[in-house]
Amino acid sequence: MERSIYSDFVFVEAMYNQGYIRKQCVNHYNEVKKVTVREYLPPHVVVYIDVPVPELQRRIQQKGNPHEMKVSSAYLQDIENAYKKTFLPEMSEKCEVLQYSAREAEDAEKVVEDIEYLRYDKGPWLDQDDRTFHHLRMLVQNKLEVLNYTTIPVYLPEITIGAHQSNRVFRKFLELPGRRYSPGYNADVGDKWIWLK
Repeated sequence: MERSIYSDFVFVEAMYNQGYIRKQCVNHYNEVKKVTVREYLPPHVVVYIDVPVPELQRRIQQKGNPHEMKVSSAYLQDIENAYKKTFLPEMSEKCEVLQYSAREAEDAEKVVEDIEYLRYDKGPWLDQDDRTFHHLRMLVQNKLEVLNYTTIPVYLPEITIGAHQSNRVFRKFLELPGRRYSPGYNADVGDKWIWLK
């Protein structure tokens, strides 16, 4: 579970600690999370693979992505701290948690075996029935309803855009090749026989 509604707060905390976002942004995130997370069920199991920050930085340098190479060790350390001090204790109350070092996680058969031997005897999954599962499925397959949970009218420059900026982005989008008209009606991308359609 690299990024989800249950674990993404670690990035928010790290960004705030490093001064990338303001406290108002953190408060907005917490408000949205409070409204949305109660509608969903946590995972049955969390597998946490602990890779030390120096090893992460070595892998990032090896990968060579210029944007990732700019990530500071302090930011990565804040993410690790949030996972270990907040995320894992919270999740251990709601679901099964397995923790491995990077070396231990390389043994995939052992990890699978550990998952198979879990009892899965805690969390809200035990209280569900067909009706509640149906309600959850109907919710998650309706993208507009899911989006409604996150629509809280607050302007924060770090995470929202204003009307004028939104209009500029939309106008630029329409200038892209093939975006001015419906698919099949854009001569600029080679659509033919437009007048016969």
